[in-house]
Amino acid sequence: MSRRRGPGLWPFWAALASVIGISAAVAVTAGLLLWVGLGRPSRAGDAPLTAGELLDLTRIALVVAGGIGGVVALVVAYRRQRLHEQAEVRESRRLFNERFVAASAQLGHDAAAVRLAGVYAMAGLADDWPDQLHACVDVLCAYLRLPYEPDRAADGWKTGEREVRLSIIRIIGDHLRPSARTDWRDHNFDFTGAVFDGGDLDEAIFAGRRVSFEGARFTGGVLHLERARFLATVSFTDAQFSGGTVDLRGADFATPPVFSHPADQPPPGLLLAGQP
Repeated sequence: MSRRRGPGLWPFWAALASVIGISAAVAVTAGLLLWVGLGRPSRAGDAPLTAGELLDLTRIALVVAGGIGGVVALVVAYRRQRLHEQAEVRESRRLFNERFVAASAQLGHDAAAVRLAGVYAMAGLADDWPDQLHACVDVLCAYLRLPYEPDRAADGWKTGEREVRLSIIRIIGDHLRPSARTDWRDHNFDFTGAVFDGGDLDEAIFAGRRVSFEGARFTGGVLHLERARFLATVSFTDAQFSGGTVDLRGADFATPPVFSHPADQPPPGLLLAGQP
């Protein structure tokens, strides 16, 4: 996972050397200005400075000292601010990681209510964590790729599993429509080998590079993709239809979808534009 980094904080020795260098430059510049301001005098012997010259030297010395002090104060303030910002970034990253681990654990729980809470927790984290949005969405897609046999619901299969999966699809759809408060449309969606038992993705906009339904199983219900826009490449290669339907009527494709069947013979269970 790539992470964006802010500008690094200079080591203390480097900041100190910079302050000393700047201070020396300020002192030399002030001395030259004083020399020019006094008419570039060339003192001979041990002639004493006049009262006016002493006053000018005192003023310039105070200005130089104040300038050096100001530079030091700025460096100290800069370092304090940067250290504070870095501490906030580390704390924020730690909290996001903890939320990710907690939501992932919920998704693996035996109770459907806990798994459903994990779905919403992971979706909320995706909205709050732009740097790792792709990881959170990938987890939700990966859940749909887990083994699932709808017809085993009465034979010891996880209770409520269908509702959990439909909720994932519904949440993804909500984030892909024009009305989404936080959109996921630029993400790639990998449903390879996933099992679909219905779902609502109508009017979704897929603007990433690729959407894969390769080897997916559509076992029942209708996966609604009416009026969806596929700016990404979409593939239904080796998809299996055993009682389920994918409704693509009114969908718009930037490039023709890929099927295992000939283009003029879409697989049974796939409804395209122009079909009743």
